[in-house]
Amino acid sequence: MPVEPASSAEEATRFGEIVTTATSAQQPVVRGECLPPGAHVNAIGANAAHRRELDDEAVSRASLIAVDSLDQSRKESGDLIQGLANLGRGWESVIELHSVVTGKHPARTSADQITLFKSHGIALWDVAVAGFVYQQALEQGKGRELEIN
Repeated sequence: MPVEPASSAEEATRFGEIVTTATSAQQPVVRGECLPPGAHVNAIGANAAHRRELDDEAVSRASLIAVDSLDQSRKESGDLIQGLANLGRGWESVIELHSVVTGKHPARTSADQITLFKSHGIALWDVAVAGFVYQQALEQGKGRELEIN
């Protein structure tokens, strides 16, 4: 996959079909007006109620907003806490990602929809995946053990 640097967040956002943010920004770096139709946004930084990577329009334009945990997002997702409040919207339009993955909630229904995944990460999930991968490697005789001093 070719990668080219962009001169600004706006340029990078307008270019991408998938926009991923991983910042500690206090103020939005992605403006909704710059998102092309059909873009998917992975917002994985700004994990505090007072921080934002996305402006109100980016939140507003997302027809599907998924999070890893509603409880955690209500406490730590400044993008959604502030964005939804500024838009006069509640949390009823925000779903947990597992609902999409399991088919309980429809995913994108048209190619032009903008979708948003606001993630904070759940450490227990990381540990569970690591344990599964480790078990698979052992069973398949792959990898090698490292000595840890």
